[in-house]
Amino acid sequence: HQIAPSGPCHSYYACAAGKGRQGAKTELEKLDLTTLTVEQAIKEAARIVLTTRDEKDKDMELEIATLAEGDKYQFKMCGKEVVSEALKWAGEQLEEDMEEDDDE
Repeated sequence: HQIAPSGPCHSYYACAAGKGRQGAKTELEKLDLTTLTVEQAIKEAARIVLTTRDEKDKDMELEIATLAEGDKYQFKMCGKEVVSEALKWAGEQLEEDMEEDDDE
């Protein structure tokens, strides 16, 4: 869900807001969000944040929360270990993508 500053609330499978929203939205559109598990979605969210993050920005702290059927759609913050693992996976994916681009 996303609540706009003017008050309306919209439901999405995924949405992006803020500085890198256009790039993030493009990446989100590439995913089949109806088939991703929560664990896969967390990893993809971390990858998208790393992909669209401005290099000149200072250190970041990523926090991820979920609304999942398994948790009865209750807002649940992901633990630091889960986010750390997702960031590690995302970094590895980006490195693989860069290596593939170099090979072409």
